Amino acid sequence: MLRIAVIGLGWWGRQIVSCLEGSPRFRVVAAYDVNRAAAEDFAAQRGLPLVESFDAALARPDVDAVAIVTPHAEHEAQVLAAVAAGKQVFCEKPLALSAASAERMLEACARAGAVLGVGHERRYEPALEEVQRLCGSGTLGRLMHLDANVSHDIFRALDPTNWRLSPEHAPAGAMTALGIHLTDLFIALAGRPARVAARTARHVFAPPADDYVAVDIDFENGISGRVTCLSATPFYGRFTAYGDKGWVEVQEGGNVDKGLPTVLMQAGPSSDARIVKHYEPANTVLANFEAWADAVEGRAPYRFTPDQMLANVKVLEAVIRSAAAGGTPIAIA
Repeated sequence: MLRIAVIGLGWWGRQIVSCLEGSPRFRVVAAYDVNRAAAEDFAAQRGLPLVESFDAALARPDVDAVAIVTPHAEHEAQVLAAVAAGKQVFCEKPLALSAASAERMLEACARAGAVLGVGHERRYEPALEEVQRLCGSGTLGRLMHLDANVSHDIFRALDPTNWRLSPEHAPAGAMTALGIHLTDLFIALAGRPARVAARTARHVFAPPADDYVAVDIDFENGISGRVTCLSATPFYGRFTAYGDKGWVEVQEGGNVDKGLPTVLMQAGPSSDARIVKHYEPANTVLANFEAWADAVEGRAPYRFTPDQMLANVKVLEAVIRSAAAGGTPIAIA
């Protein structure tokens, strides 16, 4: 059993605590949040001890690992401190806001023999696992293009000072909240990215926050990809993979916390052929944590390789740079 301290008890930190409840493989033994008053009721309901500081969580001998669920710009310092304290680390996405930062985190984990977990639970959604299987098996033929749009209006209710609307912590609109999941899936399916062009806009939000981001990605093997995310429209979620022998599309019923079913449609060489499958919601957060724990315990490799983690941060960094330059394409080293 891994004994975990959750660092950050905001909306998603609470989701993680709830998703791990009842699992025989994990026990959340402590939590820390900079806004202790806001976290107290939730912690009390769960019988979860709140510690006074991040360092206090790291100092606890009953903590084997930390789950970092804090503003993105804080991830590097916290991951490095946790690894130095001898803890295993699971870090929410995006792992970092720059490739140099991600490299330092990955190198520190490698030196310490730690397995760095990352919060890209979407790879474990049953419908998207089927997309990955279809693409990998050759059922769709040669993969040519990936296209995805995930949008919602949840952030319209946030206080304008919230860190999720801050260019410092969450640049390029909903890229760090939504788009980063999609680019992770793209990299898993298409391999190494070579070039990124991105554009952001502000339709509804007040400055400095953007509510629209569109990203075009060219991959080294010739596959192309397109990601679009809006932060000011009711929920919409779609992921499509196109091959020269067929395509597959996933339509989501609602945001991950709504527990709604997903529909997958697959087309073969004949335009009249359609396969439709329905998938019930799954505890993908737990699935990701379990896969990470398997890697920590030496049972199986983690689904996310260090190269993939770094490539996704390189895409994010290129998106930020390209959008700031009015959509100028950025080559990825």
